[in-house]
Amino acid sequence: MDTNGDGVAQAAVTAAGYRLATRHPLHLEANKTKTLYLDQALAYDTRNGKEPQVEVAQAWAENRARWSGYLKAVDASRLAGVPDETARRVAVKSVLTLLGNWRAARGDLHHDGVVPSYSNPDFNGFWAWDSWKHAAALASFAPALARDQMRAMFDYQAADGMVPDCIYLDKANNNWRDTKPPLAAWAVREIYRATADKAFLAEMYDKLVRYHRWWFARRDHDRNGLAEYGSTDGTKIAAKWESGMDNGARFDAIAMLKNGDGAWSMDQESADLNAYLYLEKLELAEIANALGKARDGEQWTREAAAMKATIQKRMFDPSRGYFFDVKLGRDEFVPVYGSEGWTALWAGVATPEQAQAVARTMLDPKKFSTRLPLPTLAADDPRFSPVKGYWRGPVWMDQAWFGVEALKRYGFDKQADDVARRLVVNAKGLTEQAPMYENYDPLTGEGHQSRNFSWAAASYLFLVRK
Repeated sequence: MDTNGDGVAQAAVTAAGYRLATRHPLHLEANKTKTLYLDQALAYDTRNGKEPQVEVAQAWAENRARWSGYLKAVDASRLAGVPDETARRVAVKSVLTLLGNWRAARGDLHHDGVVPSYSNPDFNGFWAWDSWKHAAALASFAPALARDQMRAMFDYQAADGMVPDCIYLDKANNNWRDTKPPLAAWAVREIYRATADKAFLAEMYDKLVRYHRWWFARRDHDRNGLAEYGSTDGTKIAAKWESGMDNGARFDAIAMLKNGDGAWSMDQESADLNAYLYLEKLELAEIANALGKARDGEQWTREAAAMKATIQKRMFDPSRGYFFDVKLGRDEFVPVYGSEGWTALWAGVATPEQAQAVARTMLDPKKFSTRLPLPTLAADDPRFSPVKGYWRGPVWMDQAWFGVEALKRYGFDKQADDVARRLVVNAKGLTEQAPMYENYDPLTGEGHQSRNFSWAAASYLFLVRK
């Protein structure tokens, strides 16, 4: 590091990071900036092999070409009500955040991938539903990395089809207590739409089928065709992790039910989980048809139609106009207004009348139409905690983007554009020189939790891409 030629006195390295100290105190003048330059060099360990020969000029040229390709892919980013320059800035920041979290294959991680946040040392691994979102976003500008992100998780697919929650450099630390919501087929389909890579579809199809079937074999306690979140060890905490919404208010009163050895379910069927599974059947049909598996495609389409009717009948509460989780064995809703309620619209499972009712709730200022819109729990819920609530009120950008797409899918284009605009202009620092955050305060727009968060970047890229 250099500050006007002063240089650096020492660099101390620890397991958690490193610290740089200047030779002399750094004096700052009021209202003036001082620039610090960090110069890094690769020191090759010749004890482990011969130092590779690198043509520096060629390497720099290839690097520039690669980055030009990344940025060209998002150059046409647009968002109604937002200056084009602002939309492109958000897109570029999204690309930089995702690529900044790129990690090469090493240890027991057999393919490259993207970690959730390099700013949080607890995130030194790959998580399943993070990976699905990362891959879908990467498909538009770094498709090779997108494919590897998917492969990294499926490298550890179990014989019964399960994919673990998260994987690490040391596979002994992998979390097999639960998996994560089923968005893998959606991510593969997004990669295919961006690349037309049928070889990748063929590589992934059987794996996706096994993972999809696993949900109904191990997480459908009453065998009624609707699944539940659960765990392999029977614990409530792992079952909540499986939802991805760790402390969601809808799970406050769950009990665990044993399905078999190493398979437990919550005692409630979740609206978002079954919407994801419905959509996955349609995605598997699309993939099967692209691979010339017409009979498979017809089967997936039939299954989707049957599941759609069941979700519409069982999980929509006409009196409240919203989709809710339902208790097993009885027609009893879990009446928590959360972001899971609009997943049915994102997946296309709602009727037009149901969608209209859900949209009214989403656009209600007392519930979800906050300054930064679409929090994960309605603002009028007594458990609403917009700063420290984690999944009890902060805005998580993946769920917010699902909400924008949900509105668009059912013709609420103007309202969707307004929500999307507010998600950009009211998130503090987003359009300026500041990092993207894990989640945001819906009342103030302040960012919270981990900085440089990958799925926030992926979601904002979805929001502004054209």
